[in-house]
Amino acid sequence: MIDCHFHSEHSCDSDVPLTALCRRGMELGLSYICPTEHVDFCPQDMGYGYFDSVAFSRNVAACQEQYDGQITLLKGIEVDYQLCFDAEVRAFLLQHTFDFVIGSVHYADGLYIGNALLEAYDCDTAYRRYFHAVRQVAASGLFDVMGHLDLLKRYAPPRWKDFDARHYADEIEAVLRAAVETGTGLEINTSGLRQSPGQAYPGLEVLRRYRELGGEVLTLGTDAHRATDLGRNIGDGLSLARAAGFKAVAVFVQRRPHWMDITTI
Repeated sequence: MIDCHFHSEHSCDSDVPLTALCRRGMELGLSYICPTEHVDFCPQDMGYGYFDSVAFSRNVAACQEQYDGQITLLKGIEVDYQLCFDAEVRAFLLQHTFDFVIGSVHYADGLYIGNALLEAYDCDTAYRRYFHAVRQVAASGLFDVMGHLDLLKRYAPPRWKDFDARHYADEIEAVLRAAVETGTGLEINTSGLRQSPGQAYPGLEVLRRYRELGGEVLTLGTDAHRATDLGRNIGDGLSLARAAGFKAVAVFVQRRPHWMDITTI
């Protein structure tokens, strides 16, 4: 049991101590946990300038020492990627060391996807612009995995009908092909199972197509911002992975995948 995407006090939108998350992980019997704190380069974002790499590294090291032998704690980040900040992202990653780096899209065309993007465009245009931005994440080759690939489906209802991946097959295909070409993985983000979509980001259809195209790297995470959500629905995520044809999921250590067999779980 693993959780490779969640947030602690080192992210702008969480106040949960990392020690509390470690204890919660042990209560749940998790083997590996990896906090992936927000790193934002857009000045208009609430998290801009919040992340303190030194403080985060010190806290991770202290928790690793405190809970050694009880749970494996890794160190990760979730980068909000926009092509216009590509140079800043590359410089940051060269200057810092992490076990795991997620690339996510929270802005498309400079518009926050939770409100501004939905207000600026009609349904089809908003989704297409969003997936165009996600393809840029995959094409960059900077990240171990793409975070919550179809996150926009969380915010679109009730403005528009529920998301249907078939309507955006060409755009999603371009994302997945770019991911396979650059060796960028996908995550199964289980937060959608407890949010309005009622399904993971992404869903089974997208995961199957990624596998058909030769995609191999898959991680699991809850995107928890509260201790009570740590590890939540990871079992459902494993079931999705198996249904999509995967026999293993990855845990990243020093930016390299370590494979965990899921066929016997």
